[in-house]
Amino acid sequence: EAFFHSDVLFRCQRLLRLHGEACQRLGSAIELRQPFEYRELCSQALEDLHASLDHLHLQSNPAWRRLLRSLGALAGNLASLDLLLGNASNPDALADEQDSSLLDREPHSLREVIERIGQQLTPTSLLFRHALRLSIALAAGYGLLHLIHPTQGYWILLTTLFVCQPNYGATRLKLVQRIVGTLIGLGIGWALFDLFPDPRIQALFAVIAGVAFFATRSTRYTLATAAITLLVLFCFNQIGNGYGLFLPRLIDTLLGGLIAGLAVFLILPDWQGRRLGRMLASTLSCNSAYLRQIIAQYARGKRDDLGYRLARRNAHNADAALSTTLGNMLMEPGHFRKDADLGFRFLVLSHTLLSYLSGLGAHRGEQLPQAAQAQLLEQAEALATSLDEIATGLRGEQPLAIHSDEEQALAQTLEQIADDVDERQRLVQTQLALICRQLAPLRTLAVHLQKDRH
Repeated sequence: EAFFHSDVLFRCQRLLRLHGEACQRLGSAIELRQPFEYRELCSQALEDLHASLDHLHLQSNPAWRRLLRSLGALAGNLASLDLLLGNASNPDALADEQDSSLLDREPHSLREVIERIGQQLTPTSLLFRHALRLSIALAAGYGLLHLIHPTQGYWILLTTLFVCQPNYGATRLKLVQRIVGTLIGLGIGWALFDLFPDPRIQALFAVIAGVAFFATRSTRYTLATAAITLLVLFCFNQIGNGYGLFLPRLIDTLLGGLIAGLAVFLILPDWQGRRLGRMLASTLSCNSAYLRQIIAQYARGKRDDLGYRLARRNAHNADAALSTTLGNMLMEPGHFRKDADLGFRFLVLSHTLLSYLSGLGAHRGEQLPQAAQAQLLEQAEALATSLDEIATGLRGEQPLAIHSDEEQALAQTLEQIADDVDERQRLVQTQLALICRQLAPLRTLAVHLQKDRH
């Protein structure tokens, strides 16, 4: 509203659109392994944006002072993005600024190999629980196969193998998709058998069904199940009576799905609600480590070294894992998702916290003024310590206070920003204040979750 009669927002919009188009071209160049050429059109649009900002500054309107700061920060972000896109056509330009070292995950001694295997040979390991559950389910399916001697009994084992997943929610989804896909395939097969009795046409349908299965097996399991059912029916019909397979296929699918469902429900069930506290604690711990890496670079300078990249990736992975856990939790029986509401409120706070950290990380190239550096680093360390404290409480290792006077006082201190303060200090202090304001609701939710656990 303030800049309705100015072209400054149009200039921002145009530059964003040009950057988006450049990103699409860069993506295509990477995919096709072709050279990427950055057009000078973006550079001209950036110059037009700065000219528009200079014109607004010359008007010296006191009401625009804070708004112009935000516009200046936006222009700075766009300029940084323009520089990165410009250097994308010449990767050697960033070679000195980037750290290309990678994390070595391979074990380097027999002791490390034994330790890694030992970490999985325990009921607390999700991999161990799934392996044990799947083994027992397949053994039960094999026993049932010999007990009832079905015509095509291996379908029981195949269904159990594909449907049994590491958690209840994923197994339930896979079970529904498998049964629905089988019913669709049987229904379509019945119709096509009557409409096209010619074996050559049915052979063509079998080929089409096979192609459809391999094209959709990783993305659309229901459709893939329907396609493989059609393929089986048409192939068997080439050498015998395909109608005789309809009932065995359906019964074997139901039996295999029943075994998988009972296994995931009864054998060391991995209820997401039981590990919610650990997931939340892991998310906060990763955010704490990310904050420490970010703020350290404001003191020593920007560099995407291995430690920073690991901390950033771990923070985003932890946030994504929390979202996945809560999604799986919604598919569990009601008693096991009683903390789902707390979890989703926590997820919103986690998203917000990560966005503030990302904003802080985006400006690491702006080194802090020496006068304020020590204080801001100390305040950031206090925030990271508070996040670790809440994470420790969520793990149940220590009681957690629902209110912290120190954090409240720190938030008020960070929010007191003088008008003449350095812009680099203003940005960092503002982001730290926003992060600090997330601590109180995080504490409250963590304490409520602790009470529900007890």
